[in-house]
Amino acid sequence: MPDSKPNKPVVVTDEGHKIFLKDLMLNRSETFCMIPWTHIHTTPTGQGSPCCIAKSCADNEGVGNSRDHSLADLVNSPKMRTLRLDMIKGTKNPECTNCHKHDAQGVPSFRTQSNERWGHNFDEVLATTDMNTGRIVNFRMRYFDIRFSNICNFKCRTCGSAFSSLWEAEDLKSQEETNVPNYAMEIEKGNSPEFLRSVLQQVPNFEVAYFAGGEPLITDEHYTLIEHMIETGNTDIELRYNTNISNFKYKKKDIFKLWKNFSKPISIYASIDHLGNRAEYIRHGTKWDVIESNIKKLRIYKKRIHLQVNTVYSIFNALTISHFYKYMIDKHYYTPESNTWTLYCMDSPSHLACHALPLEFKAQAKQQLELTIKYMEDLEFREEQIDEIKRCIVWLMSKNTWEDQKQDFRTEIARLDRLREEDFCATFPEIQYLYRVDERLKP
Repeated sequence: MPDSKPNKPVVVTDEGHKIFLKDLMLNRSETFCMIPWTHIHTTPTGQGSPCCIAKSCADNEGVGNSRDHSLADLVNSPKMRTLRLDMIKGTKNPECTNCHKHDAQGVPSFRTQSNERWGHNFDEVLATTDMNTGRIVNFRMRYFDIRFSNICNFKCRTCGSAFSSLWEAEDLKSQEETNVPNYAMEIEKGNSPEFLRSVLQQVPNFEVAYFAGGEPLITDEHYTLIEHMIETGNTDIELRYNTNISNFKYKKKDIFKLWKNFSKPISIYASIDHLGNRAEYIRHGTKWDVIESNIKKLRIYKKRIHLQVNTVYSIFNALTISHFYKYMIDKHYYTPESNTWTLYCMDSPSHLACHALPLEFKAQAKQQLELTIKYMEDLEFREEQIDEIKRCIVWLMSKNTWEDQKQDFRTEIARLDRLREEDFCATFPEIQYLYRVDERLKP
């Protein structure tokens, strides 16, 4: 149903009232978040959602699709308008379940981080929001995170065809066996050219452009955007990348040369989960020597390029995580001066989540995290760096799901080993019993 009332942004003329509202929303509200006023997210299929961790993003029930709707349609969809009004009124919206969970646990949530990062734009909330309908008048995208494609040169075990084009062939081969969703057709339809043009029009408003995928450094749309920024003089933008750092040249384009045009440091969040053949198994397509060489290249530009490792904490690395950290620290890839290393406690696919480990193995996994903490403490790493590890201990011990997940675990390991000609037991001898033994586990 269309809005029955005209757009009437709230007008607050009293400066003291503005300050009060800003403090109330940003610092004391349990529901308010700047994201729906500064940002809209789309997946590689074109599905729009408030952000990449919103409930609708995970449930594939977004706020509209960019192949059928304009950017303005997504921003002011009924779900987005309701979300804004709920946030202002103090009503917890289901879209924000993940953040509310983190808030309750005392863990920094995306909501609280976003308010800190984007709070300086709060006056725009007052100036552009129709408080009767939640509609934004003259939306300005401050934070870009549009995933134009699932194009990727890796097929990571913890991923799938929605975010990796290389997964598609495998999914199609074994679709009857697995009943996995076929995202290929949806992605082919993806974002329309008109949608891309509408995003390019927003470039002057960008403060942060975050590129993910797929693999953004081999995606045409990424280079279209970067070159447009340079051509139009919009180079005072903070660029951030979630990348597998496997490829810095694409179609004769050298990303380092393009990055030189930007005034702010570039943030690289490198997806690395392990070392050597273990890294190559987890993120299929990885060549460890290439990854290590590229880490060294990035470190040459460490004043201009900030490298942060993003590690997915899963069954694959749970029993050897201390070895991984020690290697990266001893090589000075991670130091007390580095940005916080993100150790992401993966929940999906659930059969690879660490809480699916049997109790016999959880004790070893916990010990591995504690050894990592001790090593970092001895080297005087910062508290916030160590807290990343501590949160994983809480996650690890939060629930036990092995009995529910063991069949899926063994079926999927066997399926992908067969298709990829890999050997789980040979690669991870410390956890081979999860695959081989049904009743009694013997570490």
